[in-house]
Amino acid sequence: MSLTGDSSLYENAIRELNWATYMVDFDGRNRFPTDEPWLTDGYGDYVRHYLRAMDAFPALTPPDEDHIISSTSVIQEADYAGHLAKPVYLRFENTDSNKVELFYRTFDTVGIEKIKLKKRPSAVLVEYKLLAENKTGEAYEWKPMNGGGLLIVRRKNGNKVLIMK
Repeated sequence: MSLTGDSSLYENAIRELNWATYMVDFDGRNRFPTDEPWLTDGYGDYVRHYLRAMDAFPALTPPDEDHIISSTSVIQEADYAGHLAKPVYLRFENTDSNKVELFYRTFDTVGIEKIKLKKRPSAVLVEYKLLAENKTGEAYEWKPMNGGGLLIVRRKNGNKVLIMK
């Protein structure tokens, strides 16, 4: 879909995700019979296939939760709305922690992230600099969808990102 725009195979692709869970128990943990080589299929296939599917089709993400879906860089730190005891985003000067929806830090200073959010952010900052909402350049895009929307952040000059409520 992302390359061709053809969504005719989506329904079948979603059904195919069932194959990725054939070694997963009811509680979401990998289970395997006495033949332990299947362990890699359960953990390797299950998680990888679902992450790729959510990246290609963000509507598969849980509707009432925020999630970083994909990144072209390694995510080194993430704090969703203050879930950490000592929030890492307090390193930024003059930041009201009550207004932060998500902070994350990547390995590379250039990259693109797709983030499913419950609601549109009021602002997106990279290295404490406000990003413009734009479809090109260093900026962010908001694409509404059921249960929130998809935020696409394009970074060219930084690896610390603040998404404001």
